[in-house]
Amino acid sequence: MNKELFKYFQALNRDTGKSTAKALNITQTTLSSRLNGSRGDFTRAEIAILKQRWHLTDEQCSKIFLN
Repeated sequence: MNKELFKYFQALNRDTGKSTAKALNITQTTLSSRLNGSRGDFTRAEIAILKQRWHLTDEQCSKIFLN
């Protein structure tokens, strides 16, 4: 997971930790834990939500979530 790239697209789309967590229907604590790699990974459904919300390409999703 590329935390910096995640935060870049989050800021680019004027999202915050709170708004991103709300969109994914998770707590801010869970979001933070996933970003830090201490509480599992994002699910496919969550990635799909962010892909649509942030208008990401397949390549951008791969760079964020698979690297």
